[in-house]
Amino acid sequence: MSRTQRFRPTRVALVAGAVVGALALAGCGAGQIAQTAEQQAAVSGANVTAQHIEIRNAEIEFPVGGSQRLAAYTAGSSAPITMSIANDDDLPDRLVSASSPVAGSVRITGDTTIPPHGALTASTTPGGVPGNTGLPIEMTLEGLSQDVSPGLSYPLVLTFERAGNVTVDLPMGNPDNLVPGGPGSGGAQPPATGSSGGGH
Repeated sequence: MSRTQRFRPTRVALVAGAVVGALALAGCGAGQIAQTAEQQAAVSGANVTAQHIEIRNAEIEFPVGGSQRLAAYTAGSSAPITMSIANDDDLPDRLVSASSPVAGSVRITGDTTIPPHGALTASTTPGGVPGNTGLPIEMTLEGLSQDVSPGLSYPLVLTFERAGNVTVDLPMGNPDNLVPGGPGSGGAQPPATGSSGGGH
C-alpha cells in the first residue's frame, strides 16, 4: 500500500475496513465463547466405564454459599457425592462399598442393587437429579482428612459385587448447577443422618 493510500483513504476503503474489522472481532468472540463452552463441559463431572459399569457425572457437590477460592469442605466435615451408575449387562450387580483416602469412611444410604440395564443415582437433592430415572441413593464422604477445594480432584474407589473395584477421580461440582433450597449449606455442616450402607 502506498503512502497516499495510507494517509488519504477513500470513503469506500474506510467502510470496507470497518466491516472487515467488525467481522474479525465477531468471529474472534464467537471462537472464545465456543472454546469456553467446551472447557466447561469437559469438567462438569468424571466419567468412567469399567466392564459393564458406567459411571457418569461423578463429582463432589459444591456447597451452597461455598467459595470457589477457599476450601469448599474443611477437614473433619462431610461432603456429599453425586453421580449416575449404570449397569449395561443382562445380570444385576450391586455396589458393595466405597472408600477414599481423603475420608475416614464413605456412607451409602439406599438400595445399591443395580438391575439389568438399570441405574443408580447418587444425589442429595429431593427427588433425585431432574431427568434421571436411576434408583436414588445417597453417598457421602465422612470425616474428611483434609480440606476439599475447587479445582482439584479426589479419588474414590467403588467396589461392586461382580465388576470389582472401579476408581473415579471426583472433581468439585459447578456452583452454577446448585438447586435453590438444596442441601450443602456449608463445608462444616454434615448432611442429614441416615443408615450406613457398607462404607469403609
